[in-house]
Amino acid sequence: MRIELYQQDTLSINDSRLALFCHKLPKDALVVLPEYTLNPFFTALCKQSQDEILAHSTAQIISLEALAQKHHIHFVAPIITKVKNTLCKQLVYINPESTKHIYYTQQRLIAYEYWNEAAYFGNPQPKTIKTPSIFTLGGCKIAMLFGFEIHFDEIWCKLKAQGVDIVIMPCANTFDSASRWRELCKVRSLLNGCAILRVNRIGTCEVCDEQWEFYGDSLITMPDGTILDHLGDAQERLSITLTRTQITHIAQEWGFRKIFE
Repeated sequence: MRIELYQQDTLSINDSRLALFCHKLPKDALVVLPEYTLNPFFTALCKQSQDEILAHSTAQIISLEALAQKHHIHFVAPIITKVKNTLCKQLVYINPESTKHIYYTQQRLIAYEYWNEAAYFGNPQPKTIKTPSIFTLGGCKIAMLFGFEIHFDEIWCKLKAQGVDIVIMPCANTFDSASRWRELCKVRSLLNGCAILRVNRIGTCEVCDEQWEFYGDSLITMPDGTILDHLGDAQERLSITLTRTQITHIAQEWGFRKIFE
């Protein structure tokens, strides 16, 4: 299965860069976008009206649907939607062979002083974690998860119990957190016997008179706790071919996932 991590900042509607990129992809490739790529970053998003946000999100989904149909490719992307009259932060999987998309609603959200998604969005935050959305592509069981949720053991126990092969994890990581995120991804891959595809945002945003920089470093970690490949800090793409046989062979060598197979 061919997977493309598309490291990018915020994309305008019908952005020609994405269209050109998709034109070059093989049939059935999976394209993954970072957090706050289809929508502006959180601090800018909060300055828009709900109607503006939803109209923008709808247009972006329509654009991805058109690209998926035209090139017969798949997408996983974060998007802001409306659920029960409130804005929710979700991941969407778009399959060119289906008109019905698969969504995952983030269950644990950032709640920092200048980045309080938990207070702004209407996402349910259940006491008992639900299993994240899982779909099958290229023979692999693939789960969708937001980057912040890497910190919560109970989510990963759910994924491990399902025998997930690949976890797709869009992020919007900033400050001096690159080395910490690398270690987190390597440990989760090792202990859960899965590959992690972490795709991080790039670009800058001004918050309270400070410049926040999103540093990229999108990467792929494998079940032996190693980084298979990674990107730099610019607009780039990472192309990789993964198979279930490749992933499970490594996972079985370490044995942490064996009892769930």
